[in-house]
Amino acid sequence: MIWGGLTRSQISIVAAALIVVVIAGAWVYRLDRQGVANLRHCGEIEPGGRRSDLVQSLGAPNAREMNPARTRLVLSFQSALFAPRPIRAVVNVRDDVVMEIDCGDGRVRTFDKY
Repeated sequence: MIWGGLTRSQISIVAAALIVVVIAGAWVYRLDRQGVANLRHCGEIEPGGRRSDLVQSLGAPNAREMNPARTRLVLSFQSALFAPRPIRAVVNVRDDVVMEIDCGDGRVRTFDKY
């Protein structure tokens, strides 16, 4: 018995669990901050630009989905942790132009030539 009736192995288990909780908390906090930043940037992005500009602003997409005709690509980006939906952008594959941006918070903007 070392500390308040706990053995060394019990103390090391508690310490390891505490370290895991702190690392997981920091990771969740970082994800949420990145999502909030993406949400803020999403409001500044206008449809009609290039996909590379979108990726430069929001980072790498979390998911990609192609339509059956392979003409439209839907990119999903990290939104705030507790946001109802991720940020989504529809890209016209033929000319690599962003046709629609859905910030996940009710702001959906569409390119005029969609």
